Amino acid sequence: MGPEDARYVIIGAGFAGAATACHLAYRGARQVVILEQEAVAGFHSSGRNAGFIRQVLSEPSVADLAAKSAEFIRNPPPGWPVPVSYDAIGCLILGRGAQWEALCRDAELARGRGLDVELWSPEETVAAIPPIEGGSLDGAVWCASDGVIDINALLSGYLRVAQRGGAVIRYGETVREVRIRDGGVQGVATDQGFLEADVVVNAAGPWAAPVGVMAGAAPIAFHPRRRHLFVTPPLDWVKPDWPFCLNVSDEIYFQPNSGGLMLCPCDEEDLPPCDPPTDIRAMELLAERLAAVYPRFPDVSIARYWAGLRTFSDDNRFVIGWDPKVEGFFWVAGLAGHGVTTSAAVGSLAADLLFGADPDPDFSPARFA
Repeated sequence: MGPEDARYVIIGAGFAGAATACHLAYRGARQVVILEQEAVAGFHSSGRNAGFIRQVLSEPSVADLAAKSAEFIRNPPPGWPVPVSYDAIGCLILGRGAQWEALCRDAELARGRGLDVELWSPEETVAAIPPIEGGSLDGAVWCASDGVIDINALLSGYLRVAQRGGAVIRYGETVREVRIRDGGVQGVATDQGFLEADVVVNAAGPWAAPVGVMAGAAPIAFHPRRRHLFVTPPLDWVKPDWPFCLNVSDEIYFQPNSGGLMLCPCDEEDLPPCDPPTDIRAMELLAERLAAVYPRFPDVSIARYWAGLRTFSDDNRFVIGWDPKVEGFFWVAGLAGHGVTTSAAVGSLAADLLFGADPDPDFSPARFA
């Protein structure tokens, strides 16, 4: 492959772009170039999440992707280049009222996909995680096969498979223009020159909308939303075998982490694409929600915290497929905080579509045409 041509140019080396490149390599694609604006992969959303694989989800199409991805991660293909630790600590999803009724439906759908899930009473749930005693809940859905992964190892694995198949990753290179000729992709201009291409894959995460505008593609709006994660120092009352505990009614979750806890108040604030700064108000929100939701939860101090962006489309569904306006322009965007959980299946679906499979109606960009 020459220095100024490619068959596929993938914009973004986060989970969407890396997994797509990986599965293109599995299908024998050649002349793949990944353009990453940062000096390392996963600098933004892909490297700033809890690394949790959750398979019981409300949207059936996304839940199918999550189940397929979890199986891929637990049992990677022969020759997988990077060991990925998977700690199946399980997940308890708590709810009450209408949210509990919805969780029961989600659990039934999960069983239909072959997942081993259980409905727990409030008493069973509190027995598993005593600090939540006193909270208001109608029950919990238990999924034992959910767990925590090493996100850096998983991302590195995708990229190494791609490189082993001949893909080139160019770090520190920002796309300035997606050049179109006669309604089709001609290539991309970056701050380091022009790269001719047949296909441009928009896997730019929070920057997906601006990249789409550059191409004159379908007018798909995306909404990057900031979320904070907090980590405590070691706590002697935390049990390392506690599961991930997500309360969907009161929007808070926590999980064991290095002898302490990782916690999130499930905050959401719209921001433009950026390296999001932290906001001390999120820590105040965490304290308020803990006190209101779990009145007997011990006080915790925070050792460190950070913020990342989760990117949503207008209808909160993934956008995966060929653009309806610009020939050769392909979307893998709007993964809405499920990028880690669904990455393997998203990459496989994207590669299938790039190789000519029929559009997936649940995710097709054509719905925005």
